[in-house]
Amino acid sequence: MFGLTFEKLFVVAVVAGVLIGPQRLPAYAHQVRATVRGFRAFVEASRARAQVELGDVLTRAEWEALDLRQYDPRRIVRDALDGAPAVTPTPADPDGSVEDAARAELVEQASRVRPGQRFLVAGSAAHPRRVAIASLPHDDPRRLAAEGLPEPPGDGAVVDAEEEG
Repeated sequence: MFGLTFEKLFVVAVVAGVLIGPQRLPAYAHQVRATVRGFRAFVEASRARAQVELGDVLTRAEWEALDLRQYDPRRIVRDALDGAPAVTPTPADPDGSVEDAARAELVEQASRVRPGQRFLVAGSAAHPRRVAIASLPHDDPRRLAAEGLPEPPGDGAVVDAEEEG
């Protein structure tokens, strides 16, 4: 609570007891108790009212799972002016150019990941988003780089000229 430990709170209570004095201390303690009870009742009433008005209450994990940055008005307007859809699907092209570009971007991001890193910062500089590396797929190059493993050769692997001939 505000960086206060039990020891610090005890010291504050002793100093307050000395400054207030033994005559007025019970009255102030009663006043603090009434204030805390009133605040607790206010919080409970607000929570109950919000639950009635909003319906089901979301847990903390559900709130964190919601990405409210998708409703950023600046991004919506920018996407509308660019003519690009808000979410660009990755269709399976016959030549695989979209997948190759996405794979190249993942490999480029993996080059910036240090071994042992736990989070990856994604998104724009205006709206960065922390992504847990443990939540990435097991074959993701960014996860492999964080685990210190070499990237497995796949569709997007680049072959050196010496290996070709």
